[in-house]
Amino acid sequence: MNSDIFLSVKDLMILTGSNCYNSCWRRHKAIRNTLCHNKKKLTVREFCTVEKLNPKEIYRELGRKFVF
Repeated sequence: MNSDIFLSVKDLMILTGSNCYNSCWRRHKAIRNTLCHNKKKLTVREFCTVEKLNPKEIYRELGRKFVF
């Protein structure tokens, strides 16, 4: 599975069911800060590590196709 796909703020809006871009942007930034890197991008794998989620469920929720 390719879990190096980047998770955008809009993807995070879909996952959380929020329609507020700013609150999801802050959450996205907080997760990146938790990982202690200065990158502006967040991968699905990093997100799932911090949030303790299964990447397969994230891909399913976002409707993305992936290869096992």
